[in-house]
Amino acid sequence: MDIRQIQYFTTIVREGSFSRAARKLYVGQPALSKQVQALERELGVELLVRLPEGVRPTVAGARLDEMAQTLLGYVDDIRSAVREAAASLVGTVRLGLSPSLVPGLAGYLEERFADEHEQARIEIVEALPMFLGEWVEEGRLDLGIFTHQPCHANPHLSVTALGSDEMLLVARQGMLPDVGDHATPGVLQSLRLVLTPGFRDLLRASVELGQVAEDIGSRTDSIHRVRDLVARGEFCSVLPHTFVRDDLDAGLFEAVAFAPVLERQVVAATRAGRRCSPAVRAVIEMVRVRLGEFAELRDRARSAS
Repeated sequence: MDIRQIQYFTTIVREGSFSRAARKLYVGQPALSKQVQALERELGVELLVRLPEGVRPTVAGARLDEMAQTLLGYVDDIRSAVREAAASLVGTVRLGLSPSLVPGLAGYLEERFADEHEQARIEIVEALPMFLGEWVEEGRLDLGIFTHQPCHANPHLSVTALGSDEMLLVARQGMLPDVGDHATPGVLQSLRLVLTPGFRDLLRASVELGQVAEDIGSRTDSIHRVRDLVARGEFCSVLPHTFVRDDLDAGLFEAVAFAPVLERQVVAATRAGRRCSPAVRAVIEMVRVRLGEFAELRDRARSAS
């Protein structure tokens, strides 16, 4: 028994005739008769009484017709529910954020997503970009958001640019009195720096900062460790604005910009060849908007100074 046989049978009952049902279904009458006969053999009962003027259901056929209406209603509901799910925000988005983006994005995304999309939810995982890329590729994450380095391109990922994040020379308040208005390679060489490997590479890849030595600064893989060392006044560092924004606002850190502006590019990574759900697209757009807001705040602060 399959759905098509049930649909054929109920149409015959509605039309009261094989010939009229065949025309409505765009099916040949012999083929329609074979499907009903197969259904009767499977159920072991006669479903229709053939009359000169057409057909009518037997008692068993009437019962099948009654139950079939409920079944076919469910089938129609499945179609509409699936289409609605594809067009609306439902389900869970498994999002991976690199550690440097967590302070600026995690709380914002959780709060805004919950407010705007009651039928969906977001789960955030913090990890280094190399791991986030692997997990998106394996399907363990729906989306990864991190700093993009073209030299580390992965053909299995689809990458969408979201915006930029300014890099700043930062230190504990009062520790950059002689730096001047802008950070320069010479200034960097004179400071006790601690850098993550990724930000060291970004710093050295900048054409304007090509004079920076390959071994500049101490190295640690944890950006949280870097922040703690800066907060204790033991080191200076080069960190993204989104990561140190709260410390700057609180007066714990001071910062000096680079000239020209040094920026990192933030991207959204999804699995290549896989269509993003509406919920994933909503998260991507929220991040794009948030990065734009940060950029506007930086521009206003720069204009004011």
